[in-house]
Amino acid sequence: MTKLRAAVIGLGGMGRRHIAALDAMSAEGAGIRVAGVCDMNLAVAQELAASRSDKPVATSDWRELLSTGPAGVDLLCIATNGPSHHEIVLAAAAAKIPFVLCEKPMSTSGAKAREMSRACEAAGTRLAVNLCRRFLTRCLLFRKAVRDENVIGRPRRFWGIIGGGGVGCVGLHYFDYAAWLFDARPVWVSAELTANPAPNVRGAQFCDPGGQVSVGFECADGHRFVGDFELSEDVPRASRCLVIGTEGVAEFDDLAPQPTGSASAYARPADQRQVVKTRFVPPEPVALDHGPALDIVQATRDCLLDLVGPFAHPTIRAGIESVDVVLGAHLSSQRGGVRVALPLSGEGLALDVPIT
Repeated sequence: MTKLRAAVIGLGGMGRRHIAALDAMSAEGAGIRVAGVCDMNLAVAQELAASRSDKPVATSDWRELLSTGPAGVDLLCIATNGPSHHEIVLAAAAAKIPFVLCEKPMSTSGAKAREMSRACEAAGTRLAVNLCRRFLTRCLLFRKAVRDENVIGRPRRFWGIIGGGGVGCVGLHYFDYAAWLFDARPVWVSAELTANPAPNVRGAQFCDPGGQVSVGFECADGHRFVGDFELSEDVPRASRCLVIGTEGVAEFDDLAPQPTGSASAYARPADQRQVVKTRFVPPEPVALDHGPALDIVQATRDCLLDLVGPFAHPTIRAGIESVDVVLGAHLSSQRGGVRVALPLSGEGLALDVPIT
């Protein structure tokens, strides 16, 4: 079998995780060869290329990786910052690259995200967004408990204490996580974002404040619940999530190492769920599978395997919806915290914020 020729653009921490994920796929017989690497710092790309046995092409211009013919690319991983994603994905579609994995955020505006989706569909390019919590074993186990096994009944509230990191860089993961847990979609957002955020560690050109964000979600059957996300810069990074349901409460921590545990639940006993809810029934602990600690390489590998394989878990719509939540949060904060309807429309689609 001919190996897929992969290339990675952006060789920071996340780009190197993409390379590790590609190597894991290759070691497992997936037929992957890293053929090209790119970073704006050419020395970084050259050093990494020289360290590898497959000797990929090293460049500081990502356009050089999108050529056709023997030196072409079959699988492109985009691990650059948010503002560059739109141009690179459009170029990849124009070059008819078969498979593209784009880091989140998918883009920095709702309009651009939708254009990326349309371009890839028209070109026959499979596009995926690396919303990695959809592929983390620990997150999959928690979803199985609260959605498939109905441990806590229907969701009423999702609370996320996430801490600093920006609504685009970190918050976006958890906006998507809350939706994915229950196959829901965001229908409104309100927010109060930090007015004078600390300088962005990735550069002064980026704008990604923290703050408090509330999101309304709607499930396929019309059931609604609300997510509240604490993303203030002066809150220690905790990444703890609490899901309040009609029958109980479940808590999740995607960062805690074993054996301290990451998931727990208390719920009404199954034989007491028909008792009128105004009557107190003591909840009982429910055993939940914790799963291994956070492993971004594993999640990225599984996302890539799905992209080049069955494509059973497409993430384009989720990528667009999560961008809509972030941009809607900016709009809401600008308007004094009023609710902004989702999906975005009109001037909301045109808003472009250089989130990371």
